Amino acid sequence: MTTQSTDHNPTPAALITHTIIRVQGEHTGDIAVYSACTPEARIRIEWGGLLMTMYTAQAVQGVLEGFATARAALTLIPRVTPAAATSLEPFARATVSIDWTRRPAYAVVPRQELAKNKAREIRWLDLHMGPVTFQILDQTGCLSAIALLRTAHHTATRVCLDGPDYADAPTLRTYTPPEAR
Repeated sequence: MTTQSTDHNPTPAALITHTIIRVQGEHTGDIAVYSACTPEARIRIEWGGLLMTMYTAQAVQGVLEGFATARAALTLIPRVTPAAATSLEPFARATVSIDWTRRPAYAVVPRQELAKNKAREIRWLDLHMGPVTFQILDQTGCLSAIALLRTAHHTATRVCLDGPDYADAPTLRTYTPPEAR
């Protein structure tokens, strides 16, 4: 029985072209900085089953901008939704790792459909960011994501070399996106 296989082909055996991440309920996260104030600086955000590595302040600002834009449509979705049943075992939890190298393009799309029993309507927001769609199921989840990303953005403006260029906070009313400047 072979326990290892060597692949000499430089093309990856598989690529993930799209994934959906559900944002729901109160979240706490962990932010770590590596190689601060160097060209290799990066920020890692661990948030539930999600690990995001941000390589530039531009990337952090762009992701925060997407969630801040979704905040404008929060009145369309519930404040809190019941938590889905999850496994208590950490090894059974689904995880996704995303490396953000630059500002993503994004779109916020309000969604709705009838529940399976057709007794009520379910509403949520889809935040499309390239190969990732964040399904924002409730206001609490979106606001806790914004709080975590705001802290990451504040950190990125101090540890990433492009930080001073992207110091404007997308959560402020006076914010103007870089493309519109």
